[in-house]
Amino acid sequence: MVIMARVGVLIGSLSKDSYSRKVADYFTALPTSLEFVELNYSILPFYNPDLEKKPPIEWQAFRKATDSVDALLIVTQEYNYSIPGGLKNALDVLSVPSPNQHLMGKPVLAMTDSAGEKGGIIANAHLHQVLRYLGMRVMNCTIAIGNVQSVFKDGRNHDTKLASRLAQDIKDFAQFIGESSLPYQACIDMGHNFCYSPNELALLDGSGTKIATITLDNSERKTVVIEEVTVAPECRGQGLANKIMTTLMWLVEGADRQVKANCPFAKSYLETHPQFQNIFVK
Repeated sequence: MVIMARVGVLIGSLSKDSYSRKVADYFTALPTSLEFVELNYSILPFYNPDLEKKPPIEWQAFRKATDSVDALLIVTQEYNYSIPGGLKNALDVLSVPSPNQHLMGKPVLAMTDSAGEKGGIIANAHLHQVLRYLGMRVMNCTIAIGNVQSVFKDGRNHDTKLASRLAQDIKDFAQFIGESSLPYQACIDMGHNFCYSPNELALLDGSGTKIATITLDNSERKTVVIEEVTVAPECRGQGLANKIMTTLMWLVEGADRQVKANCPFAKSYLETHPQFQNIFVK
């Protein structure tokens, strides 16, 4: 079998006998060309930015392991109307560039489960929100498995309808990973700070001076309109126009909005970056 991609698996429960693990084991055993490897975050120290000067070896190893996979699969139960603290801490550790991005542009599929009827749907929504904010390519698919203790009581799937659905989901996930592969230049370079207001996004140099700006029209409720992209004359030729456009796309996706372009450069950028076609209104 030819391996299409390696997928890192994050399981929300730290219990070795959790139903989330049973669901993950079942899903990753389905016929597919994907290779799955679990990413263990149980020993990670709590995230503290003060430690970034000399990151703990556990953080370094976890970040390196995440960098080595092409996509993520997250399977978790719902804790108190949200996601487990250990999983959130793992995402926090990965959210910080050190010096490179670990999650930006990486495809991800989120699945939740619960003993109740709703399948952890609130945690599912929270998780999608966090992942989109982190700039991940979130598969637009809500998998929330209710009554999980009955469906996976012995590790096997006793729901034939769910089995059929998950068999299709893993095929769709493999296709999504292939379609979501981002070119290196599409990733956000966090070497520049940025500031955002409803009418402008700006990249800043080390002294806080604006070196690239995008003028915006936010009068439409669900759509951001790009009016103009400009780069300071002394900073041209450094690829800043592309960098600020990619930063804007990250923000737009995280806010679950779409984008229009009145600016010729912005139109050209969007037409040559197919990974953003789902949010581009022509």
